[in-house]
Amino acid sequence: MNKSISLKVMSFNMKRNYLSFGMNKWLYRAVRIEKIIKEYKPDIIGTQELTRKALQDMQRMLPEYDYVGMGRNGGDKGEYTAIFYLKDKFILNEEHTFWLSSTPERPSRAWFAAFPRICTTCNLSFKDNKEQRLSIFNTHLDHMSYWSRINSLKLITNKIHEQYMKSSDSILFMGDFNATPTSRTFRKWDQERDAEKRISLINLYTVRQDLKDGSIGRSYHGFKGSVQGKPIDYIFVSPDLDIEEVKICRDRINEHFPSDHYPVIAKLAWQYR
Repeated sequence: MNKSISLKVMSFNMKRNYLSFGMNKWLYRAVRIEKIIKEYKPDIIGTQELTRKALQDMQRMLPEYDYVGMGRNGGDKGEYTAIFYLKDKFILNEEHTFWLSSTPERPSRAWFAAFPRICTTCNLSFKDNKEQRLSIFNTHLDHMSYWSRINSLKLITNKIHEQYMKSSDSILFMGDFNATPTSRTFRKWDQERDAEKRISLINLYTVRQDLKDGSIGRSYHGFKGSVQGKPIDYIFVSPDLDIEEVKICRDRINEHFPSDHYPVIAKLAWQYR
């Protein structure tokens, strides 16, 4: 008899406290972020742009979560791509952060990127079923350089394939890709994945909506609340995870947004015997 584990996942660029003014300063937004997370209760959150001070605020506001990750400038310096997970639901088996460059094991910048770029990965087991394991990859691709984005995606895809071949664990890949679904970056990445015939990664948006007709709307809005456009924030999963729902959450808290990006939220199910 098959059983099912439910899983709620969020990818959320929370914007670092830089060039933020008035009610968009981190001081005010942190409370809105807390309310969004407590409202939707994700099991796992892939974050982008948080720095050490903001992560400390998150830990204080959300003690039910732990996180993994490190700063893109090394140690606790610079922006993180931290992964948060519920402490009472998961066991952390391993974690790692690598740089999106030709020297991924040391702080570095490559391929004309404006900043050092990183990917944080971890492997989790369910406390109620330790045999069910999940490998998570969370990233923030460069906003300026196409070559950085496509080479970073190649590197991450290779790491995902290596992990899957080693363990066959389910895969969750998410983040701010700084590229729309019809962009040159995605066209090239799709072509290369099709040619290499490695592990399939399902873009959750494609399950529910047509990526080309604009019905999904944008995920970056610059605090303006605009909807029309295309997303740049994504969640991908391996085929063994059932997709029940995906949405871009455009909630306001007291008429203000928690970030300049909308969070992406997915409800997944995991079938096992």
